[in-house]
Amino acid sequence: MILRRVMEHVKSQNWTAVAVDFLIVVVGVFIGIQLGNWNDARLDQRAYRDAMTRLAEDMAKTLDSSAEKRAAINEMLSDVQPAIDVLRACETGATAEATVNRGLNTIRSARAAGANTVAIDQLVENERLQNRQRDEVSALLRQFHGKLHDINSIAEFVLSSDRAGRDEHPLVGFSELIDPQTTFNGVDVRRAEVNAPLAEACKDQSFLNLFYNWERSHVFQLKLIGDLEAVINENVRSLNLADFNAEAFEHAN
Repeated sequence: MILRRVMEHVKSQNWTAVAVDFLIVVVGVFIGIQLGNWNDARLDQRAYRDAMTRLAEDMAKTLDSSAEKRAAINEMLSDVQPAIDVLRACETGATAEATVNRGLNTIRSARAAGANTVAIDQLVENERLQNRQRDEVSALLRQFHGKLHDINSIAEFVLSSDRAGRDEHPLVGFSELIDPQTTFNGVDVRRAEVNAPLAEACKDQSFLNLFYNWERSHVFQLKLIGDLEAVINENVRSLNLADFNAEAFEHAN
C-alpha cells in the first residue's frame, strides 16, 4: 500500500509527498523496533524476577534441609560414638555387641551438606539475566555462586572418601533377609553385624577405623552445614531475597 503510493508520488514528481511517505516508513520502523525492544526488556525483567524468586525458594528449602540433616547426623552420632566407646574399651557381652551392631548399621548410611544451585547457576550464566542485574548485585551473585559450589564440592568429596570399604571389611557380616523399612535408611535388606567376638574385633584397628572415619567425616559435615547456613543467611540479607519470596523464608524460619 505505502509502496504503491510512493511510486505514484514519484511518477507525479510530488517530492514533498515522497518525503512524507519516507518519514512515515522510517518512524514506523523505529516505533516497531522500540516496541520490540521494550517487550524483550519486559520479558527479560520478568525472567530475572522469576529466577530470583526461585533462588529465594531454593535457599529457603536448603535451610530447611540443612536443619533436618543436622538433626539426622546428631542422631546417627548418638549410635556411632557409643559403639566406638565399646570397641575402645574392648567391652564384651550381649549389650556391648548390640551397641556395636547398631553403630555398624548406622555407618552404612550418610548425610552431607548441600545446596540446590539450579537458580543461581542460571542467574550467573545466562547473559540476558545478567543484563538485568546491577553491577553490585551481579558481583554478589557470582560470589554467592562460588561459595555454594565450593561447599557442595567439599561435602561430596568428604562423603565419597568415607564410603569405601565398609561392607567389604572381613569383620562385617550380615543377617538374614529383613524388611528394609526396619533399617535406618529403608534400603538395606540385611543388617550388618560383627562376625567375630568383640574381644577380637576391638583389637583390629582397621575395624575401628570404619567408625572413626565415619565419625570424623560427619562431624565435618556438621561444620559444612553451619558454613552453608551462614553463607545463605548472609546473602539473603545482602541480596534482599526475602523481597522476592517472603513466604518461603517465613516457612524456613
